[in-house]
Amino acid sequence: MARANRREDFLAVALELFVERGYEGTSVADLAAGAGLSKAAFVYHFGSKEDLLVELSEPLLDELDAVLDRHQSAPPAERRPEAALADYLDALHRHQRVAQWIDGDKSVLNHEHLGARLRENSNRVHRLLSGRARPSRRARALSSAVLGMLWRPIRNGHLPDDPASHQAVVAMAARAVDSI
Repeated sequence: MARANRREDFLAVALELFVERGYEGTSVADLAAGAGLSKAAFVYHFGSKEDLLVELSEPLLDELDAVLDRHQSAPPAERRPEAALADYLDALHRHQRVAQWIDGDKSVLNHEHLGARLRENSNRVHRLLSGRARPSRRARALSSAVLGMLWRPIRNGHLPDDPASHQAVVAMAARAVDSI
């Protein structure tokens, strides 16, 4: 393990251990041992396990926010929910291991900052798909199903190598939500 890449080594080891054991099931000692370094090296690079949790999660959350920002800022007549969902799915695909971990580990959802971001992300998808600032219960239920279609195949390791086939099904579902 190269000394210059200790931080990246910790991130890679942490992600694999968090996917396998969950955040709560992984100790700092496990992380240090997995990276072949000491607990002191871990603290030097991250400060705390919670800091690591945030650092691993934020690149995906930042990209999902950027996708939603881009699509929500388009003029209403130009908003295409299926295009937004295709971009959202592409972001999930690029961060597949992080998305797999986040969707399966309640520690992320229960984290004050990250959980709030994920909930707001879902609310933004509801608004985007329904085209309304206050989506109906039915629209929220349908858009929740669409979100499940995006996240669950990744969580379960069933995302096709070519996300285009998945995008066709998601686009059809997005049109159904948009038609309410």
